[in-house]
Amino acid sequence: MIDFDQLQSACGGDAALLRELMDMYFGQADQIIPGLRQAILTGAVAEVNHLAHKLAGSSLACGLSAIVPSLRRMEQGAKAGHLEGAEAAMAEAASALELLRKAVQDHLRQSQSP
Repeated sequence: MIDFDQLQSACGGDAALLRELMDMYFGQADQIIPGLRQAILTGAVAEVNHLAHKLAGSSLACGLSAIVPSLRRMEQGAKAGHLEGAEAAMAEAASALELLRKAVQDHLRQSQSP
């Protein structure tokens, strides 16, 4: 779900940098998810491909892999020229994002505790 070792390593163990990275990630995700929903609703296949790929890459780079399978399904469908199953994958991605957000928040809270 989350590779906290990868996150810590990427930030050199700097808790403030980790928090900043996660703020940036979730800020980007909070912009991409509505864009993906809209692209699916309007049948914008290229936009679905672009946005799903972008968020999947960011997620993998941050060690937040739980959201990636649903994003890859959207991306692969879009590359094949269709959006079959995209709405279900979108719902899974949105749910995974919220689970990731909670897990990261819990981790950050615990790392601040003495």
